Amino acid sequence: MKITTKDILGFLRASRIPNLIIIGLTQFITAYCLLDKTFSSLAKPDFLIFILSTGMIGAAGYIINDYFDQKIDMVNRPDKVVVGTTFRRRFALFSHLALTFIGISLGFAIDPAVGAIHIFSAGALWMYSIVLRRWLLLGTLTVAFLACLTLLLVMVYFREFNLLVVAYAMFGCVIIFIRESLKDIISAKGEVQFGIQSVPIVWGIRGAKVFIYLAGLAGVGGLTYYLLSIPNWNVRYFFFGVLLFIFWIAYRLAVADKMSDFKTVKVYIDIIIIAGLSSMFLI
Repeated sequence: MKITTKDILGFLRASRIPNLIIIGLTQFITAYCLLDKTFSSLAKPDFLIFILSTGMIGAAGYIINDYFDQKIDMVNRPDKVVVGTTFRRRFALFSHLALTFIGISLGFAIDPAVGAIHIFSAGALWMYSIVLRRWLLLGTLTVAFLACLTLLLVMVYFREFNLLVVAYAMFGCVIIFIRESLKDIISAKGEVQFGIQSVPIVWGIRGAKVFIYLAGLAGVGGLTYYLLSIPNWNVRYFFFGVLLFIFWIAYRLAVADKMSDFKTVKVYIDIIIIAGLSSMFLI
């Protein structure tokens, strides 16, 4: 198979390199700040390969999702479609298989438990792309759980259980669920034409807002419990500010009625994700 410059550029775009960097940084910071690992121990080849293997599984998931979502994306965001335009579909499928195989192989080389979880994640991402995302709530829950698993995987690698990591993973799961629900609202125009059963399509925008509020309440409740249980006042003050921002987001969601409004709320959620990652340095 002859690889062109367009294929390479398309591969880089479809892999979501910025997102992969964030995933890698999240795992590194989790180990450094929450598990108290030294920088020198995290700079060793094994841990860096562990992060690389996770990134490969993530990149493969992004590519295969774009592969199956090409028609939907042509409706929702035609200017951003990569697979089938600058990135040939055959090469996209080959890239997915190669990244998945290498990522799983590296996982098993480091730790059989990591390799087994990579198999599960890769399978879940494949099933999400072809089946799960078409079923009500299952697609959103799958993405949220896999995001949570990214943090929990660090504990598996170090064979170390830590409640702080679990707390951050659960909060991340809720936030990603909300973000994916907003994406469902934004993408509803294209998805309804191809049989996707997302919440905004089945129960409307109002129903989607209710689900987001319920998830938000669960997140706020968990965050409040976390703030009361942790003796670190720097973290308490930081997340108190985050709570105020969450209430502001809830208000903006309540008055949102245009796609531009929902896209703005989604940006606010991204800020919450970055804030949560940054807060690990206060632990």
